[in-house]
Amino acid sequence: MKALSKNLSLTLTLTIASHIVFSQQPKEPEWRPSLAYGGAPECPEHAGSRTYHSETASMSGVTVQIVGTTTRGQGKSCTYGAEIVYSGKISRTVQLPDPGKRQFEIVDFSADGKNLLLADEKSMDPPYFAFRDVDVATVEMSNGRAHWVNAWDIFGWHGCDATVEPQGFTEEGHIIIRARPSTWVDSGRPNCVSNVGLYQTDIADTTVRLPDDTKISRFGKHISEATQACKTDPDIIDACFTVRGRLSLWNGSPSLRIWRVGTNRILGVQDDDPLPESLAKQMDWGIEAWGDFDVCPFTKERPGVMQMICVESAQHVLFKKP
Repeated sequence: MKALSKNLSLTLTLTIASHIVFSQQPKEPEWRPSLAYGGAPECPEHAGSRTYHSETASMSGVTVQIVGTTTRGQGKSCTYGAEIVYSGKISRTVQLPDPGKRQFEIVDFSADGKNLLLADEKSMDPPYFAFRDVDVATVEMSNGRAHWVNAWDIFGWHGCDATVEPQGFTEEGHIIIRARPSTWVDSGRPNCVSNVGLYQTDIADTTVRLPDDTKISRFGKHISEATQACKTDPDIIDACFTVRGRLSLWNGSPSLRIWRVGTNRILGVQDDDPLPESLAKQMDWGIEAWGDFDVCPFTKERPGVMQMICVESAQHVLFKKP
């Protein structure tokens, strides 16, 4: 009994000590996702165009989204295009730079709705995966002017790596950027920062670190999901068809799969193709969608091989937990 009491006392002491140590660990600064992500889609294997419409963001009667189009001609090369399209009280199109090598973000609107913060992540060749790979731009909503600046130039960094995450605006209109040490460890370059921090910047002027407990506001809002045409995709190889089945998320690729009711066949939803909004808004881990799915094939049906498809639409859908 004494040994048991001693062990219990030691366990309790260690538990309390662990709790105290854990509670004293500094909390990382807040991170907020951007309102929308998008760019030019993957190049199709066959001649034709593929267009991707990002999520739609909105504020004060203005809606904004990224529209990217990739076209393959009769030759082997593809041309890429991407633009910010906004409509409502103000309507304008803003061309985005070098869309074949960048993915873009609509981070947020400024508090007064006069500016839009954009960011991009550049695709870089090894060993430069994380080197100077993020640009930011403030777009004047009234005239569409955008001036892109590399994040490393904002901070005055040279020859170092970091993970840079533009976060939005302060109430006063300053830009907030979150920076943390790079996870890319084989570059041979040092990290630009030693820990996670939030920074306020005017881009062309001062950059100061904010308190770690700074709250990040979202002045705009996300109002609709991303879309990409399915049945008109250049790589569809056969007629579209309807299946009765169960759509669910799986580990591995593709993560979205449809089991055809009454068979042992599984259809794989191509990873880069978004679901129709009626499905995308409901799907999550632990959720199944049962219904009639209109799908279009990217590959032929073969025994023992998952057929790859995209989903054009769905009817009579019931969402439930397994």
